[in-house]
Amino acid sequence: MMGQNYGRFFGHDTLKTSFTIPANVENLELLYTSTGHGGWGGGDEFNPKLNQVFIDGKLIFSIVPWRADCGTYRMANPSSGNFQNGLSSSDLSRSNWCPATVTPPYYIPLKDLTPGEHYIEVVIDQGVPEGNSFSAWNVSGIITGTFK
Repeated sequence: MMGQNYGRFFGHDTLKTSFTIPANVENLELLYTSTGHGGWGGGDEFNPKLNQVFIDGKLIFSIVPWRADCGTYRMANPSSGNFQNGLSSSDLSRSNWCPATVTPPYYIPLKDLTPGEHYIEVVIDQGVPEGNSFSAWNVSGIITGTFK
């Protein structure tokens, strides 16, 4: 996304790029990772948002990335923001990440993808800014396969 308004990108655009599949590759798979950020009550970090991945205009994957197990990692976050009600900031569910954890990718089989030129597009329902606060999404993807 070099040269693009990264933080607010998905609020007004989609991530789109082209790629080539060689003729001698099989067992294709997309490894897709997405995490939402924007650390106030209305931010995408704390509100589930739809993520969609299209290849050549066809929807191949759709998910609302979400982690509800963040509280189980409290001991790994001793200095996280602590609230008077006994909760810690690191306890709160988030858009596919928890403090002190690794975010694994989604493994998406690409069985129908043929050799040649293609394009991939990522669409995320990014929330609107509030004052000086805005949401952002970190996405990563790689297509893997094996040589015949």
